[in-house]
Amino acid sequence: MKMAAPPVTLCIRPASQGAKNDREKDMSKKVSPTGKTVVITGAASGIGRSLARQLADAGASLVITDINTEGLAAVADELSAKGTKVSAPVVDMGDFAAVDAFADEAVKDAGDSLAFVFANAGIHGVTPAIDPDLDMFEKVMRINLMGPVHMSKAFVPRLMARGGPAQLVITGSQASFLAAPGIAPYVAAKHGVWGFADSLRIELAMKGSDVGVSVVAPSRVDTSITRGRIEEYRAQGGDKAVEDYIASMAGPDAIAEVIIRESQKRVFWIIPSHEPTLEMFKARAQAIIDAMPAGEIKLA
Repeated sequence: MKMAAPPVTLCIRPASQGAKNDREKDMSKKVSPTGKTVVITGAASGIGRSLARQLADAGASLVITDINTEGLAAVADELSAKGTKVSAPVVDMGDFAAVDAFADEAVKDAGDSLAFVFANAGIHGVTPAIDPDLDMFEKVMRINLMGPVHMSKAFVPRLMARGGPAQLVITGSQASFLAAPGIAPYVAAKHGVWGFADSLRIELAMKGSDVGVSVVAPSRVDTSITRGRIEEYRAQGGDKAVEDYIASMAGPDAIAEVIIRESQKRVFWIIPSHEPTLEMFKARAQAIIDAMPAGEIKLA
């Protein structure tokens, strides 16, 4: 039985002290995908495929990539048949040389029309923190953390040299600021995405660059990554746990719609959030705030 997805609400939090002014500045320089070129990684399924479809409908030309050759070709064929200009090379986000060559060609071909780069590719990894599978840990970190780092290193300097506004949009997760048992590499990588992207945001602002950065932090989305955890939930709580897990997922189309709308405003945080997750975040933030007085150190 298909379970209804919970409503999606948008909750944007400041990136750091002074982020409000950054956000106001960015919102005055909105970027539209219409008539522009958009790069999307992880485009064969899930959020990436939904982004590709919706951005094609918005009038963008697409450069899409994935390591799922068949899925990527299917998306490219679907959108090409509707009249969208689509390039679809297969690129491994964990291989910087391949990503760099991909970026070089994409920027040269698109020129001034390249407006958005969605670093969306990711994988899941189920292994505990107590005694982790190190091969699994390294694989997840290579794609989920180093993948966005590779995309930034390959695209951002080229976009800065080209000049003009552009937005790098990195898919994080609510695991960027919340933890969960059994998925230690995924949580670690997504926490790292937040830290890297925020450092990048600060450096770009210091240089007065027209290249901006956003981090997307959705909660559970109905994708192959989240579906891959169904048996884990079944083992923990039976069919009822699986039903509850599926019911907690939002559809990728709804998430993509929020991402596209908010990335045009060039905000840092894009957080399509369900209310239960929002309460978890509030509790964690409050715990951090409460701990601060205990750690106060008087400087000489």
